[in-house]
Amino acid sequence: MNRTARGADLSTPFEPTPDVVDLGARRPDAASLLRLWAVLLLVLPAKLVLAPLGSAGSPAQVLGMAGAFWWAASHFLARLPQVRLRRPVQLAMGVFWFATLVSYIVAVTRPIEGVELSAADRGMLVVLSWAGILLVAGDGITTRERLDDVLRVVVAGTAVGALVGLLQFTTGTAFVDRIVIPGLTQNSAVTGVFARNGFSRAAGTSTHPIEFGVLLTMVLPLALHLALNDRRRGPVRRWFPVVAIGAAIPVTLSRSAILGLALVLVVVLPTWPKERRRWAYVALVAGFGAVYVAVPGLLGTMTRLFTGISSDNSALSRVDSYGIALQYVGLDPLFGRGFGTFLPRYHILDNQYLGTVVETGLVGLATFLALLVTAAVVAVRMGRRLPAVADRSLAVSLVAGLASAAAAAATFDALGFPQVAGCLFLFLGLVAALSRLTTQAGARRDPTAVAAAPTPGAGDLPGPLPAGRT
Repeated sequence: MNRTARGADLSTPFEPTPDVVDLGARRPDAASLLRLWAVLLLVLPAKLVLAPLGSAGSPAQVLGMAGAFWWAASHFLARLPQVRLRRPVQLAMGVFWFATLVSYIVAVTRPIEGVELSAADRGMLVVLSWAGILLVAGDGITTRERLDDVLRVVVAGTAVGALVGLLQFTTGTAFVDRIVIPGLTQNSAVTGVFARNGFSRAAGTSTHPIEFGVLLTMVLPLALHLALNDRRRGPVRRWFPVVAIGAAIPVTLSRSAILGLALVLVVVLPTWPKERRRWAYVALVAGFGAVYVAVPGLLGTMTRLFTGISSDNSALSRVDSYGIALQYVGLDPLFGRGFGTFLPRYHILDNQYLGTVVETGLVGLATFLALLVTAAVVAVRMGRRLPAVADRSLAVSLVAGLASAAAAAATFDALGFPQVAGCLFLFLGLVAALSRLTTQAGARRDPTAVAAAPTPGAGDLPGPLPAGRT
């Protein structure tokens, strides 16, 4: 059955709808790839990798690279479309990729140690994987229903990690260090339980409690969105991930997670009806009360993370990072020393923005910020103008998740942690997908919008190519 302008049918090879870059003719489709990727990223311990690829060789990252090649092949082989939509997020991703490529060229053309060169190679593979996930999501998800299928797996996978984290906190045992998968090896020692002020800090399947906490706050708004809008499932299936994720946030004992949670609430709550907000406040008070009763002393420890910040070694180290970063930036302010080449043995900056400007220069930092801002602007506009309540809710949830990640990037090396970095670029792709799908739906309701849309010339490809091909 041939695909029509309405449909999401994938039965005919390389015959995309006017607005969709075909990512393959038959099932499995783009959503299937993203769902498998989410399971590999969120359920498998983050430190399990394919040994020859090192830190770039996690199964999820390898699948992301495959997605990039799949997108590129389908993009070039697809039949020319009738209508071309604006794709600002994809374009911004292309510009960011190009900036990292320039930084890579700078790295390999200067005197460089072998260990840095290997790190630069791995860095470009990781960026390729991120681009693959963003582009597969942004250009490949064919229907709103398939987008929801991806959301369900992301939320469920995070909930699984949350349960593992809660078990780690209560037992003081990592558990993830006992998982052995043929063909995979531990990239470094798996430590699932850390300590702070006499409490175990859970890391779930993440590499560190900070990553775990930030991941939970990023995905929480999506879990709330599904709980409120996914009426096809029963209340237990909808609300259990919200409870699991919310309960796991305190046991990370992470300032980044607490700040992220506060930011998520600031973004999401004002968009809810007054009655729903009242219930949310009741739930928050009940949650804090449950933590106070179930784990005596935990709330006090969380409070001291902020009241004692002036004497906290980790906080002081972050302050010292600014001076160190400025010294390195002065060596090559425009394009940096090469993406991925500022190794932890030099200094742990604990600030992704500082790390980005050191490795890719002011140009790289500007393109990274432009990517985040572009997606946020697109999502905010959708949250205000889309007619469907569920679509507006999803747009706001994506804004909240991106805001949490953007804030956390100032407190730790976010792109150096696979789960947070992977979900960040997935969220960027989901913003692009929601924008495209809702624009398509609007065009079908208003045929004059299709007639007025620009048509590509004879040499054009489906949709604008990113600057620098992925």
